[in-house]
Amino acid sequence: MQIKIKLGLRDAADRPFMGIGTAWLLRGVEKAGSLSLAARDMEMSYSKAHKLVKTLEEELGLPVLASSRGGSSRGGSALTPAGRKFLERFERLDAAIKKQAEKLLEIAFPGGRIK
Repeated sequence: MQIKIKLGLRDAADRPFMGIGTAWLLRGVEKAGSLSLAARDMEMSYSKAHKLVKTLEEELGLPVLASSRGGSSRGGSALTPAGRKFLERFERLDAAIKKQAEKLLEIAFPGGRIK
């Protein structure tokens, strides 16, 4: 028996602003150095990726990505220090919740048994 937990953060009006997809996108930006490339790797439109980042930034009240325009020097994006710190904290929270959920599952269903 397994338990599956999907962590999502919501604002005061109950609108989502952070979840695992946004975390994957931010990690993709960190790896690729580009929001566009990270979105493409996830088979996501750039406009959706941009919207996810803007929604997160609006809720946090600070930039999570620093971007530079393209051109001959090729632009790109990188996590800001605050963006990196937020992402790391979100990932730690996600891992802790999943670990605790596994413990609670074992308490509720010892050995994965219903009886």
